[in-house]
Amino acid sequence: MGVIQTADWLHLYYGRPEKLCEKFTKYIPLPKERLYRFLISKGMYRPVMEGQKEIERLEEKQIWKELSEEYEELKHWLQGPDVPIFILLSDSYNRTVQAEYNGKAGLTMRHVIFLFVCGRNTVKELKALLTHEYHHICRLHQIEKKEKDYTLLDTMIMEGLAEQAVYERHSEKSYAPWTSYYTKEEAVHYWEKVVKKKKDMKRGTREHDCLLNGMQMYPKMLGYGVGFHIVKDCVEFEKDNTLSLLSMDAICILNKANTFTS
Repeated sequence: MGVIQTADWLHLYYGRPEKLCEKFTKYIPLPKERLYRFLISKGMYRPVMEGQKEIERLEEKQIWKELSEEYEELKHWLQGPDVPIFILLSDSYNRTVQAEYNGKAGLTMRHVIFLFVCGRNTVKELKALLTHEYHHICRLHQIEKKEKDYTLLDTMIMEGLAEQAVYERHSEKSYAPWTSYYTKEEAVHYWEKVVKKKKDMKRGTREHDCLLNGMQMYPKMLGYGVGFHIVKDCVEFEKDNTLSLLSMDAICILNKANTFTS
């Protein structure tokens, strides 16, 4: 499996993205039209005039080859499973993806990774994105819990751990933008005042998503930011690292984060 040569598919089906989505229905069992709508909601492209040029820019940077090599190294480092990785173009109409994430987004499910990217992305930032998303795969496979039983705390810790992996492999220069939204003090404050009492919210509920992403009355990317600082705190106090924490339950990681549990 690994990085699939989607450049050829993109050239062929760029103007017919639903046709392209037929290739993914065995990983996400939806009719291709619904699957395309779902992938758009996660950052996949809608065709634009200059689309073919974007594919060529990625090819010039040898993105498929570079990420293939990164994937093999990640698999070796994290001892993770072999999954397909589909590199597709990102949605130039999606303001969040374009403005906050420099035109890139990732989607990970238990057996597949989608990377939505654009021509201005550098090899380095896409390697960091792949590191983050592949870490999710490894975590999902290491933790015994069924995904329907995941809580807000589980999701927060999962995001924090994925960025810890980015830090260890690529340095803090490659962090996702949301890691800098809150200072540690702010994260502790929000944990105490808002998140702590709701940490057991089940994934798939509206409240879980609002807290995680900072929707409605909550500050932006709240769950992500707090999860990042909990993991950082745990690493600081316990001298743990990505590998030692990979299979550790979220509650154990929280309990090791002294600033958040004292």
